[in-house]
Amino acid sequence: MRALLVLALTVLAGLSGWWTVYIRGILNENKATIRQKDKEIRELGEDLKESEELRRRLEVSLHLLKVDHRVARIEVIAQGPSAENPEVIETTVRFQDLGEDGEPVDEGQVLVLKGKKVYLESMVIKFQDSYVEGGDYLRGSSVCLFTRMFGDNQAPSDGPEIDTKGVHPHPYAAAGDGEEDLYYAELWTRFWDYANDPQLAESKGVRAMHGEAPFIETRPGKVYQVELRASGGLSIEPK
Repeated sequence: MRALLVLALTVLAGLSGWWTVYIRGILNENKATIRQKDKEIRELGEDLKESEELRRRLEVSLHLLKVDHRVARIEVIAQGPSAENPEVIETTVRFQDLGEDGEPVDEGQVLVLKGKKVYLESMVIKFQDSYVEGGDYLRGSSVCLFTRMFGDNQAPSDGPEIDTKGVHPHPYAAAGDGEEDLYYAELWTRFWDYANDPQLAESKGVRAMHGEAPFIETRPGKVYQVELRASGGLSIEPK
């Protein structure tokens, strides 16, 4: 009887030990699983943070690409038959450069053009998107230089020249010896050399250089706003 009792106790002790080891193993597995899940959650959190940061950067880049700068104002002062030839319509406009605050820098120029459709001739430099997206100080936006205006009933070369107040939207003229002045002076002085040499233009971060002449059929008394897109060219819109 004693032997049976000892045997029973031995078996129970063995089962207890085995059960303890079994439970401990399960607990260790659970702890390992929990640690793994915690790691995965942290990694997901980091991925989400990186994704959110990437999304934010993309939104900023897209916004910078679509920024429009107000660069000029065209006011139609008068429109009617020409005194020299009543069959030809003349349009008298006031052209004003706008400053960085979007306001006219002075009283502007009064120009008489032949025709209802008014063209605004300019030279435009467009920079590579990477500079625009990054908000680069020198190349963060396209720049333009107004040259002349003309109507649809006259040759472009007969249109009056614009006494522009500088480069838009940057106030950099082809003068001075600062980094900005020298950079833009080189581009404007050799504009057509760069325009015809893609590799030379690329070395300056330029995507394209060319002339533009947006136009609109004007109406008496109307005011038109000229805008320059950071990543593109010029547009004329009625106010």
